[in-house]
Amino acid sequence: MIRSLSVPHSTSLGDRYILALSCVLLGYAMIGKGFAYLGLPPLFIGEIALLAGFVVVLRTGCLVAALATLPSLVLAATMIWVLLRTLPYVGAYGFDALRDSVVIMYGGFAFVIIALLLEDGRRINSMLRSFGAFLSIYGPTIPFIYALHHYMANYVPNWPGYNVPVLEIRSGEIAVHLTGAALFVLVGFRKVSSLWILFVLAGMMMASVSSRGALLAIVLPIIFAVLVLGKLRELALVIVVGLAIFATAYAVETTFRDRREARASSERSLSAQQIVDNVVSIVGQGGEQTEGTKTWRLEWWNIILANTMFGPNFWTGRGFGLNLADADGFRDGDHPDLPALRSPHNVHMTMLARAGVPGAALWLGFLTSWFAMMMHAMLTARRHGQTEWAGLFLFASCYAASFVINASFDVALEGPMQGIWFWCLIGFGIGTTMIYRYMQDNCLWKARLGRQLLPARARRGLPPA
Repeated sequence: MIRSLSVPHSTSLGDRYILALSCVLLGYAMIGKGFAYLGLPPLFIGEIALLAGFVVVLRTGCLVAALATLPSLVLAATMIWVLLRTLPYVGAYGFDALRDSVVIMYGGFAFVIIALLLEDGRRINSMLRSFGAFLSIYGPTIPFIYALHHYMANYVPNWPGYNVPVLEIRSGEIAVHLTGAALFVLVGFRKVSSLWILFVLAGMMMASVSSRGALLAIVLPIIFAVLVLGKLRELALVIVVGLAIFATAYAVETTFRDRREARASSERSLSAQQIVDNVVSIVGQGGEQTEGTKTWRLEWWNIILANTMFGPNFWTGRGFGLNLADADGFRDGDHPDLPALRSPHNVHMTMLARAGVPGAALWLGFLTSWFAMMMHAMLTARRHGQTEWAGLFLFASCYAASFVINASFDVALEGPMQGIWFWCLIGFGIGTTMIYRYMQDNCLWKARLGRQLLPARARRGLPPA
């Protein structure tokens, strides 16, 4: 935790809202898509939380101040552009247009979190404390919950009136949160037991089986954080132990078990052989099924590029509401008999296809400015020897990077399960950076004022202040 900040008592309306939002985020993480269907259509639990957040923030008077950074301004411009590309299609596509737009419009959660942090900077520690409690529960339990979902899916009941299981967790969701948990421990915000580490490693391996994007979302941010923190010895130890366990499991599987090629991503077995196939597919030529899904994505992305970058939809895109899979002649590569997808398994391509080049440029500009701001704050804190602040900015940056990496290979930020988590994290990053800058500027101002006053006091024969 940040020792220069205390923890507020949860008595104000803003503190109670943060507690309620934490429960919503916990539900998304532990139950997944099933939790998202709580509510009364068209207001589900995520939309209710967003509307309640704006009501709470309006009482703080900090909403305008939340726009005082470059990433905030670029995000606001991106939301306005998406809104302009959504409203003309509401009449034709109805709720589908609004549903497609949440990939950016959930960015409202970022402004809610920024305003609440600006109202009381001590909430940084209360949020960190809540996340620490979350990972204590999530790390040991998620492997069992995911195994239940994977092996007992046929026995999980559906929500009444919806063809949606009560429990449905995707591998990408597990990957990003376990990455966040690992980062939280790496930067020193929490000490954990060896058993907790084993559970987290097991969950990471299970997530890596079903999705190459999940594998990259785990590996890349953690390696970057380890390099920045200089914990190469700890990383090497974990790698050696992990590879030894993995090699043993792979040898046993190849000796006593016949390999059956999965027909779909959902049918990939939780095995060491499947992880090897996923890794090989990333760097080269994998199995028939993994290569099929990769080829299917690349073909669709090339069509989107042709229609926007080099086609008639350069400035406006196709808008929000149109089913892109139907329009481009693509259905789910794993299940061609099911209804078509709405998004091309890449958030950047989603923005390009629906909002055109201006929308994609705003989106990429926002990501660039946010990560640049976070890295600058981290380097400043390291330069001043403020290891806790530096660890906080590194944690938030790498955690958010995990979301973006996973969203580059899957439909992730387009839904509330990961989208709301991502935008809350974005707001947390901006809010903490603003508070840190204020504290730094305030300390610098006091130091400069002291240097100006001391000579004058000495000239009058007074002791130093």
